Amino acid sequence: MKRHVFLPLLTYPDATSEFMIANAVALARHMQATLTVCAVEITIPDVSNALSSLIIDAAKMARDARALSHKRGSALTQRAVDEARAASVELHTREIKVEEPFVVAALAEASRAYDLVLLELAGLSRPIVEAVLFGSGRPLILYPPAPFGGRIDHVAIAWDGSRAAARAAHDASVFLEQASKVCLLSVIDEKPVTFETADYLVENLLRSGVMAEATRVRARGAPVGEVLQSKAFELRADLLVMGGFGHSRLREFVLGGATRAVLSSITLPILLSH
Repeated sequence: MKRHVFLPLLTYPDATSEFMIANAVALARHMQATLTVCAVEITIPDVSNALSSLIIDAAKMARDARALSHKRGSALTQRAVDEARAASVELHTREIKVEEPFVVAALAEASRAYDLVLLELAGLSRPIVEAVLFGSGRPLILYPPAPFGGRIDHVAIAWDGSRAAARAAHDASVFLEQASKVCLLSVIDEKPVTFETADYLVENLLRSGVMAEATRVRARGAPVGEVLQSKAFELRADLLVMGGFGHSRLREFVLGGATRAVLSSITLPILLSH
């Protein structure tokens, strides 16, 4: 069955980069998937005359923001159309018009119709990343604001034996099946890890024809998310797979340490699943 990938095109206040569009097209081509890009245009209600008289050019500022959002959305969509055509990738376009405070909820809901969501960790995008990760029910690949080739040949899996790690490994199956090498990374001095499950997973991958091995590293007090990324980068992994841990408390996400580190800074594409 053909897979369907979703790329929101953010337009305000920060815009999705052209790097991200190129990354999405390249990945869709590698997966032989359809790609849907969705321009997110923000709307700002008109300010009342009484209020606008107290705020200098409030109405004009709102109009300018809407116009900028629309202009960016049109330009990014056209860029995606051109790149997809050049790469022979099946592309679909959508747009969402939503007031700025409701962008995160709208994207979490829109993402539920797709197999995989692609997002860029840059600027003010972290609330959107959290909303999609914990609210969409879909895995996402988070990219740094930099160009990456679409081919995913070597996959690293952050493995601690948890339910979240197992879920993430399963959601990455399309990449594991195509990889020439898979490495399970376990940080052994951060919390108790059941190594048997890693060994069993490696055995099952080997039985499926996937070259796999387990690697154990020590954090030595460093943030786990940074250690995992550093080791994956050292191994020249094209993708790091991680379980996203967190729960809602008074509408704020309380994140596990590794997830929090990843959402602060990343150095390679990371598949996150919750």
